[in-house]
Amino acid sequence: MNIMSKTEEKKEKKSKRISIITSVSENHNETGFGSVETCEVLFQAISEVYQNVSFHNVTNIESLHKVAQEAPDLVVLCSKYIIVEGTDERIWLSDFFSSKTISFTGSTRSALELDSNKSKAKTLLQNFNIATASFFVARPDQYKKEVDLPLGFPLFIKPISAANGNGVDEFSIVRDLEGYQSKVGSIFASFGTAALVEKELSGKEYTIAILDDPKSNARYVMPLEITTPKNCNGDRLLGYQAKQDNEELLRRVPEPLHSELCLTASKIFDLLNARDFGRIDIKLDEYGTPHFLEANLVPGMTPGSSYFPRALSYLNSSGDALKAPIGLTYSEVALKIVEIGLKRASATVVQ
Repeated sequence: MNIMSKTEEKKEKKSKRISIITSVSENHNETGFGSVETCEVLFQAISEVYQNVSFHNVTNIESLHKVAQEAPDLVVLCSKYIIVEGTDERIWLSDFFSSKTISFTGSTRSALELDSNKSKAKTLLQNFNIATASFFVARPDQYKKEVDLPLGFPLFIKPISAANGNGVDEFSIVRDLEGYQSKVGSIFASFGTAALVEKELSGKEYTIAILDDPKSNARYVMPLEITTPKNCNGDRLLGYQAKQDNEELLRRVPEPLHSELCLTASKIFDLLNARDFGRIDIKLDEYGTPHFLEANLVPGMTPGSSYFPRALSYLNSSGDALKAPIGLTYSEVALKIVEIGLKRASATVVQ
């Protein structure tokens, strides 16, 4: 039996220099791929194929400059930005590495800002005739009487710029003025942001994973229905605690809704000028019409629980790339994220 030495085995790996970048902070309302531990799992998966992989938990501009000095072929961005200590200033990682002409994974800042600001994304998509729940943005004490509210009850309230269910709980669906004022106030107190107030949609909720395959130039799109247990108010809400408990049920979507969700989510992805990968969340109204909820362009990558890699693990049963992905393992999803970034980097060099 021919047993390779560790040195010989290492030579079998691809020689591209890959830097994994995360920034985990208590000040973040958005957690990107997930915890440091999650990003380390991603690092291990990529290290199995690439020999020059480094891991960086960046906290300031100096640490970013150190990464840039290593001149990686690609940086894998597990977070959108870092927050300068003691301030509200954000350093967008995509902007920083773009200024250094270093290729990075995922969307550019313009798309990521639409991911972060849900009302801007909804307004933009409304201009393209994409259905989304009627909404308004509110701060504490802005509306003191029910008659002054732009929309009638029931309403769904969440932070305007948080992700992964942050700020969504059993008090998020409100049916009276007292509940409305309490929830808007608690969001401002906890997140320091305005609240996004939407007309409550009564239909089922879906998450749609999107991945552009660099090898086949195909776009893989997989919608899954998400069902959560009823809370104490009898509502099914996909909030922070539901995600932490990992009690949601994910189900395949039957035709013809499957195709409709695929096409709608793919169109939304393009209208947001997103690229590479992401998740689009959609909910139906009482008539079964799909309505855009939000985009997540740095989706969670926690093994076993995050929707994005779980959705992409489903097998392609239709033979149509747009209708179902190809049954990817977690490691294959991570590697395709790297592959598409390297393909773009190579195309930039050729030009």
